[in-house]
Amino acid sequence: MAFVHIAHDDIANGGDPSGIFTAITKFFPWDAGVDIFFVISGFVIVHASAKLFGARGGPEIFLRRRLSRIVPLYWIMTTAFLAVLLLSRDQVHGDIGGAAFLAASYLFIPWPRPDGVMQPAFGLGWTLNYEMFFYLVFTPFLLLPRRMAVISAGFLLCVLAAIGPAIGPDSHLLAFWSDPIIIEFVFGMEIALIASVGITLPLAARVLLVAGGIIAFHADAHGVGVRPIIYGLPAAAFVAAAALGRPAGQLGRFEKRLVRLGDASYAMYLVHPFVMRGFTVLWHKFHAGNELAGTIYVLAGLAVAQALALAINVTLERNLTRWLRRRGSVNEAV
Repeated sequence: MAFVHIAHDDIANGGDPSGIFTAITKFFPWDAGVDIFFVISGFVIVHASAKLFGARGGPEIFLRRRLSRIVPLYWIMTTAFLAVLLLSRDQVHGDIGGAAFLAASYLFIPWPRPDGVMQPAFGLGWTLNYEMFFYLVFTPFLLLPRRMAVISAGFLLCVLAAIGPAIGPDSHLLAFWSDPIIIEFVFGMEIALIASVGITLPLAARVLLVAGGIIAFHADAHGVGVRPIIYGLPAAAFVAAAALGRPAGQLGRFEKRLVRLGDASYAMYLVHPFVMRGFTVLWHKFHAGNELAGTIYVLAGLAVAQALALAINVTLERNLTRWLRRRGSVNEAV
């Protein structure tokens, strides 16, 4: 997602005279990164909560963990965004609503902006609104054994998605929470359930899953079909290929580095818009018609955003999460 956001900004600024990034963004539906994110989330929540199913206090521990992991950094970045909005309105897209809208933005409640778009003040937070809803749906089912919890929570999400088309557009909250995209959490949950019984796939099968996912993504590159099918199923194929491989204890050095980048993925998601806007300002000042400037813009923007995300993860995110969990007597890492 960071790539497509930065590349689109580069293209919009006229920094792609060769058409390379335009071709790349058209070749692959990069916005399907959101769907991969939702499938991964469904997998991680079930996998990481293995000891909480049927355990005393499991739902409370789960919620404390998730809130301490998600909320602080998002609130910090939302506040930083609003500060940028006050200092430099021309660098921010979209209209911002009043006090109720801002409160909903901080509380992960879907609320339409003045232009009708269902996004919070910090726009990319719309995915976290779905995340928080998924956590709330999933929490009570932790009282059950894992298999029954996954089946029950998945069934409820599918029912919500099924009744979604019958909900009128005026019911903003219900329409948002019953969007078929929530089925993608179910895909990830089911993959975690498969992995929990020790099922693994040979390399050839995993390669076929990835290849099939890529082909499926291209079957409807413009997204005119039902999103959980055209994006969600290929995303599930990608996640299954990764999750049903070698156990975590057998990861090689390169794979461990990828895990390290994954640890900073949340920070990367939240911080890259700030880096993107900073590079946009530098672009207007210094590109001076240089044909390579657009390429430098994208590559340097991604590199700086990734470096900053790693730094935030090490110096702020981890420490803040640990501190909050100590205060809440939640010491296990998720």
